[in-house]
Amino acid sequence: MNISSKAGDRPKIIQLIRERHSTLNDTNKKIADFILQNPEMATFSSLIEISKSVGVSDATLVRFARELGYKGFRQLREDLLDYIRRIIYPTQKSSFIKGIDKHPSIDLIMKKDIEYITKTMSKIDKKDFDNLIRLIFTARRIFCMGWGLSSFLAEYLSFSLQLLSFNAIAVIRERRPLVQQLLFIEKDDLLIAFDLLLYSAEILEAVEYVHKKNVGTGVVTFTNQPITQIAQYSDLNFLIDMSGHEFMLISLTAPFCLINAIIEQTAAKNTQKTGKALKEFQQVVQSSALHYSQFDLQDFQLKLKGKDKR
Repeated sequence: MNISSKAGDRPKIIQLIRERHSTLNDTNKKIADFILQNPEMATFSSLIEISKSVGVSDATLVRFARELGYKGFRQLREDLLDYIRRIIYPTQKSSFIKGIDKHPSIDLIMKKDIEYITKTMSKIDKKDFDNLIRLIFTARRIFCMGWGLSSFLAEYLSFSLQLLSFNAIAVIRERRPLVQQLLFIEKDDLLIAFDLLLYSAEILEAVEYVHKKNVGTGVVTFTNQPITQIAQYSDLNFLIDMSGHEFMLISLTAPFCLINAIIEQTAAKNTQKTGKALKEFQQVVQSSALHYSQFDLQDFQLKLKGKDKR
């Protein structure tokens, strides 16, 4: 199959690689997995850097591109660039909002988000879900890791678990590489990694490091593709449906909904432990005028009426 020279006439590169994945030889599968995991790196790095990362020659990369029907790796990267532009910075209105108005209706957005939530939650295996809650309860520390958009999910899960008195730590990209923040993770700890859509080489490096260092460390991953490389290192892998997203920007409603389910189930498993933690939070933090405004609304309204009488 020869790929058209016109970008608009070409099949979607990521979809094409996934469809052809099972037919590729072992070497080409390594290249395919690298591109699926690191589309940005595969797009913007030099051919030498890519071949070094994958462990193949420059010529092998070119042959891989031709195997998919491209004239060469350069043409393949043009489609990768187009894919990244459409995912992160879409320049055209999505098909589902065209023709209805200048702005999509709230009802339509709500229906689409409900659809994504339903697809994600229907794929969750109850046994795996229960095992995840068990791992959370038995872990000494819980490291919640994410990069890019996925970092919001990691921070939210970490914050919520902390409220329930769990020793949760957010591992996100700030001043230190992700793997550096996991150097002292131990076998009784739990690593929960989020890696959605634009996969991060840092996430893969960190998960692979934890897997090789500590055989007893639990690893749970949340991805949107079953063939992602980090899934091979996980004890549990949860798939989040990110297909068919038609919003101008990526919706995180479905993964946040799944996290809410995890938190609610965790809280319900031991109401004495979690209830005590929430009560202490309310007494120490929420009741403090240093953190939250403590004025009484009714008293405030009475003061306003008094001023009106003057």
